[in-house]
Amino acid sequence: MKVILGVPDRQLPVWELGVPLMINQLNWSSTPPWDNETWVDSGGYQILVHGDGARPRLRELIRRYRSIDADYYVSLDVPTPPCSPPVRETLDYYEELYTRDLDVIPVVHAYPPEHVDRVLDFYAKYPPRMYAYGGFAPPSSARGVGRYAPIAIFHYLRRSVSAARLHVLGAGSLAMMGVFRLADSIDTSTYRVKAIHGMVIVPGSGERYVGARTIRWHVRRVTQEELEELHRFLDVTRYPYEFDLDQWKSRAMVNAWVLTHSHYNGDFAGVKVSEGMAHMDDYDLRRRAASLCSRDADT
Repeated sequence: MKVILGVPDRQLPVWELGVPLMINQLNWSSTPPWDNETWVDSGGYQILVHGDGARPRLRELIRRYRSIDADYYVSLDVPTPPCSPPVRETLDYYEELYTRDLDVIPVVHAYPPEHVDRVLDFYAKYPPRMYAYGGFAPPSSARGVGRYAPIAIFHYLRRSVSAARLHVLGAGSLAMMGVFRLADSIDTSTYRVKAIHGMVIVPGSGERYVGARTIRWHVRRVTQEELEELHRFLDVTRYPYEFDLDQWKSRAMVNAWVLTHSHYNGDFAGVKVSEGMAHMDDYDLRRRAASLCSRDADT
């Protein structure tokens, strides 16, 4: 699986790691100063939460997409909560961008199975080279539906576009990499977010707190054994920088390295659920996804 690191600015030189990078067109108006494989996100979620109309932004997006030299461009979309039907504008934006000769990646959110079928029929009229799954945006609670519905719908989508590449948007922790292991690629900014909040990512396990403050969220404080394991990993994989736990930028660079050079070995329940769904036959998988999208589903 390809891991693509989100780059909101130039504070951290993650491009020096030689990995694929993703920028947001709301923050970048020209080609970035690196030679890495580059993806451009539309900023659809940010546009939604800031309350600005997307139609005026579409004109600006077209201008920016044409001015940024990149490898992949994500279509403008309107995020929906899990198990909600698609918003018509998401399809309209893709159609308009496609007909303007922009090679964009259409986004499929965690729609109920019958709506996944319909949007794929629509996209087939304007064949993309790959699809993106946005099952966890916006980060709203899935009230009234099963908590594992986005995972089931991911597997249903993966089966439905088995001949195409599938990218998962914004689900790039080590545990989520395990959940979405059948995707071709994912993007993540968690390496940076965790570091800012005093965390490092331990290979195979996940984030651990290394800061001096009292922990106010559900994350374990790092143990000496885990620190030793992290240092061994960095030595074996020839991490090219110094490691200073007290500096968030140093933690962020380490986190980026771990995410792009390791995999998850923990016991996160979602990984086990995902593995089980991967082995379901097509009929049972569709029924499971539909069931989890029904109101008051509990698992």
